[in-house]
Amino acid sequence: MRKGLAIAVTSAVAAGAVALPAGAATNKRGERSFTERLSGTRLSSSGNRFEDLFRIKRSLDGGGAAIYDVQLNGTTYPVSAEGSMIAFFRDGARNTRDTFKLLAPGTDGIGSIAGNGTCVGGTGLHKFETCTYRIKGNYNVVTGVTFMTLTGTDTRRIT
Repeated sequence: MRKGLAIAVTSAVAAGAVALPAGAATNKRGERSFTERLSGTRLSSSGNRFEDLFRIKRSLDGGGAAIYDVQLNGTTYPVSAEGSMIAFFRDGARNTRDTFKLLAPGTDGIGSIAGNGTCVGGTGLHKFETCTYRIKGNYNVVTGVTFMTLTGTDTRRIT
């Protein structure tokens, strides 16, 4: 009886595999909502440019690290800015581009961040990834620490 069941299951799996078109498993795409939390600090700054290092605490890909290069487009608050980030995960690296505003810090040195971003490729599982997200967070001009939450939709190949 076990031998007959094993043959039946194997035949059903083989028949299902034959019924799928070639490459169907690798071309299938999945869309997911996500929330990603980052905390980081300033590595360097020069004029209207700065570079931050982030720990990614929560994401679809687990924990990771990121380098964030930013250029400020002004010198008075609220100041608009453009950024590019490379986030490193165990399944590859993801590249993003952002636009956001830094609101004036309060007397405690803490200011708000708000903006939008998109994925622009990467390596590994992120090579064909697309995403859009909103950025919300805060920064501290006294300590140099920044917290950001990215909330959006991610689409990538399902293998």
